[in-house]
Amino acid sequence: MRLRHLAFCALLSTLGVACAEAASLVPQEAVYDLTLDQPGSGVNGAEGRIALQLKNDTCEAMSLDYRFVVRFQEDTELTVTDQHTLSKESRDGRRFEFETRTTIDGAPQEAVKGKAVTEGEKTRIDYELPVVRQTEIEKAAFPLNHTAEIIEQAKAGQRIFETRLFDGDNEAEKDLTTTVIIAPTSAKPTERTVDSIEKRLEGIRSWMIVESYYNSDSDRDGLPIFETRYRLYENGVSDELKMNFGAYTLKGRLSHLELLPDECGKRP
Repeated sequence: MRLRHLAFCALLSTLGVACAEAASLVPQEAVYDLTLDQPGSGVNGAEGRIALQLKNDTCEAMSLDYRFVVRFQEDTELTVTDQHTLSKESRDGRRFEFETRTTIDGAPQEAVKGKAVTEGEKTRIDYELPVVRQTEIEKAAFPLNHTAEIIEQAKAGQRIFETRLFDGDNEAEKDLTTTVIIAPTSAKPTERTVDSIEKRLEGIRSWMIVESYYNSDSDRDGLPIFETRYRLYENGVSDELKMNFGAYTLKGRLSHLELLPDECGKRP
């Protein structure tokens, strides 16, 4: 299970690296409270959190520490899924390091670790886990640069675009692509109980984003394998999440936000 472009995602190279460098993703610490929005396939309830820290690793790269923990009520049993991802992405969009470890009820499940490099029209992935191997795919965007590109497209008035994406998945050969729909919004964000978050985001332009993901396993009828909706602020903060996993849907709201100092002073 993965969360796409949450402040993370998340987070494009089809228009060139220079475009990705144009948007500024603010270093931040954020926590999202998750609940079940639509039940399905035996999932009757869910609650959890996403906690992330996005910061300058160096003036050439940014790093993301992301934790996704959800307790699912499935008929007569409870299941706790815990996914922890550490990643680093170069500001020029060419290099990406990733490590994700997942447990279910405390038992280790999947572990994925590796590095990806884009050169020319190809992206090479070198995996260390679950097995040592190398593969090559068509040129793909990495998550943070993709998020920056969504912001640039939104600022330019673009309403829809598509791109190929690599986000650290163990099956890169399945050719993950994403379709992004950008909706301008002048509506005030929905009410929340944490006034400090409102103050930190006051006056910052935002858009409502619908992002659909497809790969070689996608439904023949054109249905995506995953879809997410969220409000994306110009500084890279996300809120008002809805994540449709097909069998069920989770929703999330910011419950904590700390904007960190950008000591490097450069854009991602």
